[in-house]
Amino acid sequence: MQAHNDRDQFAPPRPPARLRAITLAVLVHAALIGALTWGVNWKNTADQPAVEAELWAAVPVQAAPRAVEPPPPPPAPPEV
Repeated sequence: MQAHNDRDQFAPPRPPARLRAITLAVLVHAALIGALTWGVNWKNTADQPAVEAELWAAVPVQAAPRAVEPPPPPPAPPEV
């Protein structure tokens, strides 16, 4: 047998180095966070309103209720 071949040839392969995978994942996440931070406008400006409205007429006013007329006086009884 060969001295440098300690593993069985039918054994599953050795797991790849995790350090490289973790480093790559951290770098990609840092790049994504950097892109999101750069792309988002963090300032909140109150200088410009989000919506504008232009009024063309006065505010509608509700009509006043009709005046209640007093009932007509009852007819005078006939004099005898």
